[in-house]
Amino acid sequence: MTGLLRRLASRPRERPSQAQDCELCGEPLPATHRHLLELPARELRCACRACQVLFDHAAAGGGHYRLVPERRLRLSGFSLDEETWAGLRAPVRTVFVIHDSGTGLPAQYYPSPGGAVQAPVDLPAWERLRRDNPVLQQLEPDVEALLADRDRGAWVVPVDDCYALVGAIRTRWRGLTGGPDVREHIKRFFTDLGDRSSPVTGSDRSTP
Repeated sequence: MTGLLRRLASRPRERPSQAQDCELCGEPLPATHRHLLELPARELRCACRACQVLFDHAAAGGGHYRLVPERRLRLSGFSLDEETWAGLRAPVRTVFVIHDSGTGLPAQYYPSPGGAVQAPVDLPAWERLRRDNPVLQQLEPDVEALLADRDRGAWVVPVDDCYALVGAIRTRWRGLTGGPDVREHIKRFFTDLGDRSSPVTGSDRSTP
């Protein structure tokens, strides 16, 4: 985890109040802005509107940058039984999984007080999950993730949402159990995510 990914994972979800500039052209940025993922360094870059438009297709810049999408899908009827969850080998109840275009394999992470931790994925379990939930076959490599929480459900989200959650947990965790502040923030994160997400079924093959 490098560059802006590391910074996102080490700070709360809220944006800092000081001004930020586009990391590609230096244009001043509004508080709410999008990111580009730089490959193969796998670093997130804050981007202005002009740079977003410039790199808003896979071939832009020779594939060196990828625009992180904005779609958020709440997956109703998502099929994730106990056997498949066990096969994913997730040691906690919240994980996010991306498709790594560099390796062609899924990469799974989970939040911890120390930041994002990578965990191995059992490939048969992942393929079974994709078969039972065809919407996962439409994940954009590197820049979208399956965010699954055993208590709250599952979403397709931009990858920077995942690192914002990781950063909030890392910076707010207190003691052995995290404390009430981090629990309240996690609750608000998922409430906000639900409000901004479009509902689809996990079996949907034609999501926007």
